[in-house]
Amino acid sequence: MRRSVIFPVALHTLVGVVTLLWLLWYFIPAGNVFKGLATLVIVVLACWTVLKNCRREEPESDTIAATVDLPLLDNQGPVVLVCGDHLDALFQGHSLRKTAQGWWLRTGHISRLTDVVRSIQAQFPRQAGQLSVMYICQPDMHQDEAVLRATLKTLRQQSHQLNSLTGFTLPVVVSAEFSGPEMPWVIVRGDKPIVCPENDSPQAFIDWQQENQNIVALPVLSQAFSFIRNTLLDELEKTDRLTPPVRVFAVALRTGTVNPEVQSVWSDRLLSRTCLQFSQKTILTAQPSRFPDAILPLLAPFAAPVQGGQRTRRLILLMWLCVLAALGMSALNNRGLIHQVGADLQRWNAIPMNHYRPKAESLAELKQDALLLERWQRQGEPVRYSLGYYPGQRLWLALQQAIDTYVPPPAPESKPVPKIIRLDSMSLFDTGKWVLKPGSTKLLVNSLVGIKAKPGWLIVVAGHTDSTGDDKSNQVLSLKRAESVRDWMRDTGDVPESCFAVQGYGESRPVATNDTPEGRALNRRVEISLVPQANACQLPGNTPASSDDGVSKNEME
Repeated sequence: MRRSVIFPVALHTLVGVVTLLWLLWYFIPAGNVFKGLATLVIVVLACWTVLKNCRREEPESDTIAATVDLPLLDNQGPVVLVCGDHLDALFQGHSLRKTAQGWWLRTGHISRLTDVVRSIQAQFPRQAGQLSVMYICQPDMHQDEAVLRATLKTLRQQSHQLNSLTGFTLPVVVSAEFSGPEMPWVIVRGDKPIVCPENDSPQAFIDWQQENQNIVALPVLSQAFSFIRNTLLDELEKTDRLTPPVRVFAVALRTGTVNPEVQSVWSDRLLSRTCLQFSQKTILTAQPSRFPDAILPLLAPFAAPVQGGQRTRRLILLMWLCVLAALGMSALNNRGLIHQVGADLQRWNAIPMNHYRPKAESLAELKQDALLLERWQRQGEPVRYSLGYYPGQRLWLALQQAIDTYVPPPAPESKPVPKIIRLDSMSLFDTGKWVLKPGSTKLLVNSLVGIKAKPGWLIVVAGHTDSTGDDKSNQVLSLKRAESVRDWMRDTGDVPESCFAVQGYGESRPVATNDTPEGRALNRRVEISLVPQANACQLPGNTPASSDDGVSKNEME
């Protein structure tokens, strides 16, 4: 297999595999066993796709390149694939006609369109976006309308195959030449016919017919338009179960060709409707067939080199679909997080306060939820929640409000409740500041003698403020002050950071009224307490029973 075939196929497949695995491992809420099996399936399918494409593309491109001899397509204009009637007289022994505005490439019979386009994709993949199709119909060459319609049906089939081959719809132009009075090309795009005289500027059809004796050609032109509409376009735009309709880009028609047959589809129609009849003896000055070059400027805006090819477009589509799926999965994951925390809060509210044991179990679940959300606030939420609306702060506040309502059972006299140490914030910090005063060290040393770091106990440092100022500033100030006290205890006593939990409550938990200076002074405080927690403050050499991410409960899948 050629390297030029292997490399692009392998590169596109690799990018697609990476995109799928990114979606699978970061956003799809499934177990590791399922993800591992899905990864194996994706890798196997990717390897099979690379081998299949390499084996299929190389022989096809070599065979087609050998059977279809194509010139070098080196311009940026439209490349029109010409098929239909009487091509020998049109091309005069050549297979290509190059102009300043584009190319006319002879394909022969309509059934060869797909082979020619496939050959162009193999040799000039970027030029596939410049292709269009022109079908030449000379009704004077046809004696049976059913045979003519069968040819048009073949064109519909080829257009459908070209759409599947290229990934987009190629413009189709119909060129019809009729026997009759000599006249220039008439180009119809939409509902405005334009007459394009040779070596002259185009003009509106209504202006052209009023010049000289052009009005005498109107009966023939009227029947020509009717024939194109009722026969050619009717068959091309017919809805079929197997072949979809073809919407014609433009129509080019002219009269003046010599009638080679005594009877034909066109002569019979013209004779029956207008009693006109043309023969070789009546049209001796008829010019040979010409190209409708005026079509090329109309096709130019729709002709552009393809960027990346069909495989790249499919890869980009896959990446967009994965991104959209990731957004949806992230929203579902955030919804699951809300439902999980909501279920814990609902269970907490449903348990009566005097049922101490189930209430304590529910409280432990709420605290686990709150600690996990606090960790995500410090370290950043997981990727599976990051693309949707992450409700972590709102859920954490709801959990804290529920935890604050907990009333512990009466403690046995033999087991004293751990004491909460309260420190006056104004003795430790300046107003509005969170940096410890130089003289606050002695107060901290004397107050925290009883706080010892030991396994199974979490040192909780909580900051509080009075109601002066706005809620957000007070919450930030209380958190910063608690962090300053935590940092001093950690650095002074060489205590691991895993032994601490820092909380900032702002003005939400007053111990006295904020209406008096004395009450506000009591509310400005930093509280330090010991809270039992199984995995807190592990001694060196001890391995925690489970990590933060190992428990399915904490992960909140």
